[in-house]
Amino acid sequence: MIGPRQVGKSTLVQAGENLSRRPYLTLDDFDVLGMAEKDPRALVSGRDCLTVDEVQRCPSLLRAIKAEVDLDRRPGRFLLTGSSDLNFTANLAGELAGRVGVLSLPPFMWRELEGQLEVPAWLAWINCERIEEIESGVSAIVPRLSDVDAMHLGGYPLSVTAASESARRDWFESYRFTYLERDVRQILNIGSLSDFARFFQTVASRSSKLSNIAALARDIGLKAATAGRYLSVLEASFQIQRLAPWYANIGKRLVKTPKIYWRDTGLLGHLLGVASWPEAVAQSLDGPVFETFLMMEIAKQVEAFEPAMRLHFVRSHDGLEVDGVLVRGLKQLPFEIKSSVSVRAEDASALETYLELSGLGSVGVVFYRGTECRRLSRRVLAVPQTALLG
Repeated sequence: MIGPRQVGKSTLVQAGENLSRRPYLTLDDFDVLGMAEKDPRALVSGRDCLTVDEVQRCPSLLRAIKAEVDLDRRPGRFLLTGSSDLNFTANLAGELAGRVGVLSLPPFMWRELEGQLEVPAWLAWINCERIEEIESGVSAIVPRLSDVDAMHLGGYPLSVTAASESARRDWFESYRFTYLERDVRQILNIGSLSDFARFFQTVASRSSKLSNIAALARDIGLKAATAGRYLSVLEASFQIQRLAPWYANIGKRLVKTPKIYWRDTGLLGHLLGVASWPEAVAQSLDGPVFETFLMMEIAKQVEAFEPAMRLHFVRSHDGLEVDGVLVRGLKQLPFEIKSSVSVRAEDASALETYLELSGLGSVGVVFYRGTECRRLSRRVLAVPQTALLG
């Protein structure tokens, strides 16, 4: 199980009667880490079952586990968690190929905070041929937790359950400090921590934008290679997600640079100094923050419920831009994200152009902060963002 620090991996792998009975070791304990480094085989040899937390801190332990698994192939003997390592997933694939299943644990989805745990109905829209099929299936949902509140809380368990707003701010600041002062040093030999801290802050301000490494490097005064390494650190430690562009033959030259999204909007708001939605609007950050929130909600739902589906975006060099495209086989569902409470017919233009040029997909969707479905064109429907909870 992989995921960012403080997302709840340790709690989850010890939850319930069966998991709580398993022997548990964490490599955050320096004594355990020392034993693992000194004699990894002795630590795992002959175990009927074992849970090891933060296993990325001792790569040699994976080789010892591989040897044990080869002797006894019973599924579930070893339950491992890992976070914050550039090579951890690669090491898993190399050392335990064919012997391991990898699960990702991101911060809570908005759906989870609402108690909606079934398969999202909206994911079936990719099969729709007409917007009437979508329109008839969208019901009015009044969430207990508004989109604005969900954005502000974020999805880390301790930020969601913080007793007060000041306690939440303190937790986010502690997370930021610990990440910069401890976690980053465990991942990579950072030459200048102050440079990385400025890079960390700058990338937060670029959420929902193209990952222009040359521009990032220039703004902070870094070499492009260093900025590239730093961005890989943020991705490997699950702070950001890079969204790959969709390469389609639509008669236009397409941008091949990924986009950057900060994975948690609670932490993002803290880094940007945005404590409320009115503050985000006042600083013209409402668009990037809302797009980040919905895009990461969609990404988490797709990963949890439709892992065969892929999420991309489209941008051409002559100005065509579609925020997101869900792809499954030969089927597509392109969509746009608008932070306003109203939409206009013009908001359908990019989707109509893409549908016409690509010949893939029959309908497009505009997610917005309103409360009603609205037909924007023959093939494009505007739906409330709460449709993601249905």
